[in-house]
Amino acid sequence: MIWMIVIGALILLAFVIVITKVNIDMVYRHNQDDDLLEVKVSLWRMRVYTFSTPVIKLDDDSASLLVEEEQKIGMMESKKKKKPITPELILEDLRWLRDFLEHVVGLHKIVRRFLKKVRVNRFTWHSGIGVGDAAYTAQLAGAIWALKGSIIGLIGNSMRMKFMPKLSIDPHFQAVVSYTYLSCMFSFRIGHAIVAGLMLLKHWRRRPKMPKADSVEKNM
Repeated sequence: MIWMIVIGALILLAFVIVITKVNIDMVYRHNQDDDLLEVKVSLWRMRVYTFSTPVIKLDDDSASLLVEEEQKIGMMESKKKKKPITPELILEDLRWLRDFLEHVVGLHKIVRRFLKKVRVNRFTWHSGIGVGDAAYTAQLAGAIWALKGSIIGLIGNSMRMKFMPKLSIDPHFQAVVSYTYLSCMFSFRIGHAIVAGLMLLKHWRRRPKMPKADSVEKNM
């Protein structure tokens, strides 16, 4: 009887985990030289993870991007650290991404299937631009409008967008201005993420093993 209760409780727990919805709230603000990126992850309306980068600046001496990170998991105290992003680190990450893409068969299908389960609950993107010249500012504003339209089209075709996005561009023809406010919220169920992860493991293509010297000699 006790084992049946335990098994039933485990099945109920697994079901609750599978149907649990993850909400990811992201806000990015840029105003001239000030930047702020915040990412908040919530489960059942409870914040379980917070990531913030209040400082993003370029270090001229080391040619790297200095990022000050602040992370908070649940009720634990936040941890602050400064992390330099160097060109070597970016190249290393790009190599890892290339290897990952090359060794997962049908990756685009798995990602597309998962993104179809992702719901866009909010998308707001306001920008202001000005380069001090009216003609150049108008051209740049048109290019940014085209970029925003392409990104919204990509998101709309890949995910389930339930609300119309709020977009705006404020051109400043006689001043040098640069600011952006981007706020978006995505949600998906943990079960869909688990299925996508299992599909990635299933379609992971092992690296071909090099033949040993002994076997090569035998074949010769």
